Amino acid sequence: MKFAYVLSAILLVSLWSCSTQNSSTSSIDKSLIAYPEYTGEYDGFSLVLDERFDDFNEDIWKKGDGAVGAEAHCRFQDQGVQVTDGLLELVIRQEHVLPSWSFDHDQQKYDYDFSCGELHTIPGKKIRYGRIETRMKAPNRETASGYISSLFTYTNDFDRDAPNAEKQEWEEIDVELEGGRPDKFQANLIYGMNTWQWSKTRDYGAWEDKITVGPVDEWRVFAIEWVPDAIRWYVDGELVKTLAIDDINCQPECVSPQTFPTPIPDNPTQIFMNFWIPNDEIQDVFGGNKRDNMYPMKTQYDWIRYYQLDSHPVENWR
Repeated sequence: MKFAYVLSAILLVSLWSCSTQNSSTSSIDKSLIAYPEYTGEYDGFSLVLDERFDDFNEDIWKKGDGAVGAEAHCRFQDQGVQVTDGLLELVIRQEHVLPSWSFDHDQQKYDYDFSCGELHTIPGKKIRYGRIETRMKAPNRETASGYISSLFTYTNDFDRDAPNAEKQEWEEIDVELEGGRPDKFQANLIYGMNTWQWSKTRDYGAWEDKITVGPVDEWRVFAIEWVPDAIRWYVDGELVKTLAIDDINCQPECVSPQTFPTPIPDNPTQIFMNFWIPNDEIQDVFGGNKRDNMYPMKTQYDWIRYYQLDSHPVENWR
């Protein structure tokens, strides 16, 4: 019985999908490893992207060249993203990174002592609503104690130098794995108005929840379901968090530290995955202390799928 259970836990689910848009990296007859109940079918959603990481598809993906911000102890570099044997690997290395211009951030970056990896969809491949899911694995807890590994949506086109900037919204929905909490993941909604500073988003609420789900340094399927009136997070098919508009709209009153009502994100956005280490100042509260990190270290993604919400079809994917 134990042997049969192990086999069922790594069930190969063969999925036939004629709607796949990433034909150069996906094969409709290739088995998809998920969890036993996985069907890959959701009412009201249609598969648009089926990425198996058989090679690197520049028509879909771009490597990041910036950094998360002052809280990051590493700089995103090309060598931090590698596609090998059907897996995406984001890698952190202890190596000197010289100062250089970031095209992602449109600014000069100083030097770093660590490189790391980020992958995001190209600007022409944006999404608005839908379901994003990935099978991923964080690095082994015995050799990685301080890191952040992620799947998220993000847009914030605020021009900090424009004298009369139009309204710009920071909209971000996250799955974050942390080295300091290897049996949990963090579900985030981050929203801000006319700001590029994370601290200013607190005016719209601290919508962060650390959820116990079991080992994240083993293969798990994480999913974000984003619809106009709610965001839902799933782990291995189980709904673990729902954030509805009624939770964040300040009716009848705001939830501290929130001072303004927060909408469910509604702007076109890119899909991101990144892997980085926190700086010394924040590592004991977010990400985990880096004392046990052994470099190079990596987080792995087996596949990623995006389903459009059929009532709000996406553009430029077909």
